[in-house]
Amino acid sequence: MRLAVVRRLMLLRRAVPAYLRVALLLLAAIAPGTLLASEREVLPATVSPQHYRIELTPDAGSLTYHASVSIDILVHRATHQIVLNSADIVIDSATLAGQRAAPAISYDAKLQTASFTWQRELAAGARTLRLAYHGKIYQQASGLFALDYDTPHGKARALFTQFENADARRFVPCWDEPDRKATFELTATVPADQMALSNMPIASTDALPGDFKRVHFAVTPRMSSYLLFFGLGDFERVHRDVDGVDVGVVVKRGDTASAAYALEAAARILPYYNDYFATPYPLPKLDLIAGPGDSQSFSAMENWGAIFYFERSVLIDARIATESDRQYAYLVIAHEMAHQWFGDLVTMAWWDDLWLNEGFASWMESKVTDHFHPDWNMSLQELGDEQYAMQEDARDGTHPIITPVSDILQASGDFDSITYLKGAAVIRTLESYLGEDAFRAGVRRYMRRYAYANSVTDDLWREMDRGSARPVTQIAHDLTLQAGVPMVSEASLKCQGASSSVSLSQGRYAIDADSTQARLWHVPVMVAIVGGSSASTIVSGSAPVPLELRGCGTLILNSGQTAYFRSRYAPAELTNIAAHYGELSPDDQLGVLNDTSSLAYVGLEPMASLLDLIQNFPAGADPVVATALVGLLADLDRLYDGLPAQAAFRGYAGGILNRIFARIGWDKKPGEPDNTALLRSGLIETLGRFGDASVLTEARRRFDQYLIDVSSLDPATRLTVLHVIAVRADERTWDQLHAMAKSARTEIERQQLYDLLAVPENAALTRRSLELALSGEPPPTVAPDIISTASERHPREALDFAIAHWDRISLMIEPTTQARFVPGLLRGAFDPSLIDKLDAFAQEHIPPDARQDLRKSEANVRYLAQVRQDRLPQINEWLQQPRR
Repeated sequence: MRLAVVRRLMLLRRAVPAYLRVALLLLAAIAPGTLLASEREVLPATVSPQHYRIELTPDAGSLTYHASVSIDILVHRATHQIVLNSADIVIDSATLAGQRAAPAISYDAKLQTASFTWQRELAAGARTLRLAYHGKIYQQASGLFALDYDTPHGKARALFTQFENADARRFVPCWDEPDRKATFELTATVPADQMALSNMPIASTDALPGDFKRVHFAVTPRMSSYLLFFGLGDFERVHRDVDGVDVGVVVKRGDTASAAYALEAAARILPYYNDYFATPYPLPKLDLIAGPGDSQSFSAMENWGAIFYFERSVLIDARIATESDRQYAYLVIAHEMAHQWFGDLVTMAWWDDLWLNEGFASWMESKVTDHFHPDWNMSLQELGDEQYAMQEDARDGTHPIITPVSDILQASGDFDSITYLKGAAVIRTLESYLGEDAFRAGVRRYMRRYAYANSVTDDLWREMDRGSARPVTQIAHDLTLQAGVPMVSEASLKCQGASSSVSLSQGRYAIDADSTQARLWHVPVMVAIVGGSSASTIVSGSAPVPLELRGCGTLILNSGQTAYFRSRYAPAELTNIAAHYGELSPDDQLGVLNDTSSLAYVGLEPMASLLDLIQNFPAGADPVVATALVGLLADLDRLYDGLPAQAAFRGYAGGILNRIFARIGWDKKPGEPDNTALLRSGLIETLGRFGDASVLTEARRRFDQYLIDVSSLDPATRLTVLHVIAVRADERTWDQLHAMAKSARTEIERQQLYDLLAVPENAALTRRSLELALSGEPPPTVAPDIISTASERHPREALDFAIAHWDRISLMIEPTTQARFVPGLLRGAFDPSLIDKLDAFAQEHIPPDARQDLRKSEANVRYLAQVRQDRLPQINEWLQQPRR
């Protein structure tokens, strides 16, 4: 699953929601990263499923469905009762082969189970449980759900399913746990003029009276219940054969032109993965299925053979697509396709090890994208992900990558930046330490050994260490079983003759002192002299570790930035780095910028050190590094909101950004790198926020022309211009944007414009956008996005609105992720008085075991308030000093 967060490519437009969970203590008597079965809310082990035969008849118009399922089960030991998962389902009848009497049926709404009890004991052996039942079709992405959209002929409705982490039970009574793998055989009775989709190809189709048909799909491989998929609608499919696999992209009728990009990407990625994993993709077909709408919790889902994507994450409309859209779509496609191995073929045994799915898919998406698009420099872009993960990992509410999970609410909270982004960073650390070839060989052994089965993380480390001269288990345990961020400090650097000696020690980078009890990591460190030699070592604990290098010059810790730790330099060396900043590689420029800013924000470095570094920022820096600088200055500017010193800061920051902008300008130049488009967008939007007169004037000129001729704006800058205009909108401009949203040609364009209606600085317009969200005009899956976007500039208004209308808003959010939404509205807030409001809401609406995001959001509010109070005055003082 891909988190519905706008990651590296969109950080300047939207803050990243923090999907975070409470850290649970590892128990010494339990194997690393696990809970005893008795401490988990899981189904009894007396019965296990082997095969499901599901017959489904959906009624999209009434948002209901009727179904039956025959489940071949294995009773492992005699019992009177069979218990399985079921939520929002009414079971009409139940029979068990070999039993004359019908069972008594009882439900547990809290545990989401249905129990079948017989008076006579069931003997061990193979049986078939037959259930007839009916349920509801949701209007948010959980279980079987509907997405409505506009067509030239009026409204249309399509059906899809979303089951991760535990919503298959809303579609079929089942053993809805990842280690209860079985095969699935689906048959659906559907309108004859619609396309039905599932994990496997259609095996047969029978015409039925009344313009219906019965579609029978081939049997799936053994897989977890959360990977089952069903879709239905007025679809079209474009496809091609790739290494013997029928690869297709499924879209709403009329959207096939927007599918070409995804099909080409998938056709290139599949052979790469076949080779990397040395295990060919095992299903006969692979569909990438695009649905209109959105979700607050995910952007795509890796259903085996039938990957679901929201349209904005997979379709590329050449008329409006930006470079950011193209890169983001490629990454999401690559992420979900990686899951076909990491997650689908080999599945974690329980949600403790979710990172085996998500961390690896996040790492793999960048690896394959770097292979096919080296010009995008994803290995550099992903340092932005690592920076975000480290900031989360240093605050209250963080958790180990491998965290004991007792129930599905806690599991839902683990879909967060620690699991995804820190997970990917740790894999990058281990690959760099072990070597690319040796690491890949370990992955291949792991795939072969656990195919169609379940595993835990230590299974992977065993395969990595098999026959290895550089075992990774100790390093991996330190980074995955402990929360927190290691910090490697330079204690001393001396140059004598033709060599340098440096002493290193390991500590901890922390924003909140009690965020973790971890103090000791084994950290692989690569140290280099800029333009010279390098050396590596393992640093663990505070005892100094000496290291010798040939030559003298500027020293860089974590050379290449491949390992997960913060680097702290002695004051003299940091001054030297600032003086020679332009000589560093782009990786090291970005790493030094990230480390220095983070350490300065918490007071481990003076803010002057960061500002001196920025003063030496090279005008021709790599676009990715320059984009990071734009984001840093934009974030600081937000902290100045409402302060009289903001004008002085904007004068300083605007001067830096205008020097970069003068070099690249408004429009693409022949031969410029693709990433320059991302930098251009960030510069224009940030300078617009600063109130730069020339940027605002040019944006208005282009917008006025766009109102006359929509083709006048190049797709590369269209959304950027609209964003600048929306931020400074008055009522007339807001009305113009609203009219554009209502008349948009595509669902993707409509979503973009609804989102823009929530970005104005004018609080009165924000209130209009909030009311619009609940007016019934935007689709139910899009409305929460409007509220979330409004919170970026007006968190108090958005929080008050969400609290006042929670009964309505909660119905638009998936049940297992409702606890995240309101805390997420404060993700960029710095007013501590909002914490009391949030706490009061939580007491009434957020269960105690689902308050992971509450802790994280409140910690972030306190952190930003502290930076605003303690660090901005240091900037003001620095700005008042004379500069040459």
